[in-house]
Amino acid sequence: MLRLMKSMIDKIQTEMGDKFISLKKLNYSFGFLLDIKELMSTTNENSLKQRFVFMGSSYDTDLDGLEMFSEIIYCRMLLKTRADVKLSTPEDLLCFIVQYGDDVFPNLRVGLQIFLTVATSIASCERSFSKLKLILSYLRSSTGQERLSALAFLSVEREVTDSIKFEELIDKFAAAKARRISL
Repeated sequence: MLRLMKSMIDKIQTEMGDKFISLKKLNYSFGFLLDIKELMSTTNENSLKQRFVFMGSSYDTDLDGLEMFSEIIYCRMLLKTRADVKLSTPEDLLCFIVQYGDDVFPNLRVGLQIFLTVATSIASCERSFSKLKLILSYLRSSTGQERLSALAFLSVEREVTDSIKFEELIDKFAAAKARRISL
């Protein structure tokens, strides 16, 4: 029992370390987008440019870091002409950008969209593991891997499974597999 507990604690420690490393990388990639007031008024252009270039290299298929940096400069100039607009969160900045259309600041829009959806995607993964844990504790270890995977999929995609009418599905299956034996 002691050996099992030590191996579990070691695994938890390793996984937490990996999670913190990925969160630090995420913070370095996107952390500067959290403080919108600093982003719109910063004087350290070289540091900001390096952050945008790093973000662009991390997501090179989605956005270009140098263009994103120039877009933030243009966005600053646009905000100076609009004294009525007060931005305090990344969501506010995204809404401001979207009202001008998709072609005005495309890289900045995509970067903000990625930033604002990363936490949601992490939560959905964790929710899947929570569902798997609930299923496993309910069924114990007597369930095979294939059935366990199917049950986890059904549990995660609950909205779809609730919309299925199982009676009709069972009737179709029974009609297709009906074997008539003449006695």
